[in-house]
Amino acid sequence: MPISEPKLSIKLSLSPTTYHFSNPTPPVISLAVESHAEKPITLFTWKTPLDPASALTQGGFIITDVGNNTIIQQTSIRLQRTPISRARGSGDEKCFLTLHPHDPTTVSAAFGRGSVDVRPQPRAVVERGWELDEQGNERKVRRSTKACGVDGLESGHRYRVDVARGELMGIWWRWGTKDDVLVDKGSLDWNLTSFPPEQIPLEIEPINGVEFGVEE
Repeated sequence: MPISEPKLSIKLSLSPTTYHFSNPTPPVISLAVESHAEKPITLFTWKTPLDPASALTQGGFIITDVGNNTIIQQTSIRLQRTPISRARGSGDEKCFLTLHPHDPTTVSAAFGRGSVDVRPQPRAVVERGWELDEQGNERKVRRSTKACGVDGLESGHRYRVDVARGELMGIWWRWGTKDDVLVDKGSLDWNLTSFPPEQIPLEIEPINGVEFGVEE
């Protein structure tokens, strides 16, 4: 009997759903991913919405101003990297995600510029390439003038964040667990190009966006 096409359901969430620029910590964006396949599958998530930290600057999310239905321009970083490694202990190991049948797994990241330690700044400051120090004084830094998560948005506005589904199409995946996919250091076939993905495409159910507010 042929194996059915694997199906994923993804629930997007943001906590809290109202962000105040007086808060030094950005909200957290999370995706609860559930596989409806009949056995474990493993995905390589780098640069996709299932690796939300990298996806924030790789077009993995769409932010829309609800009031005027305008899509917000976001920071985009062009990345150059070495070949993807599936060796245990490599920097890429953390991007291999195993999903077991009907056992949701949650991936999360700070919904802002950088980590939870980087304080988001309002649009009026960001678009000039500045930031505010701890005393609220402006200082010029080398940074993007576009939004990244709540960083660069306007207080008093409501927004919606959606997963860019196109960035999930063609995601690398294989049947089996992460341990089945990874090889020991020194293996001749450490390069992921030597281990091609399954030919069956993943089916991804519709993903609901999340509305959130931004205040001073």
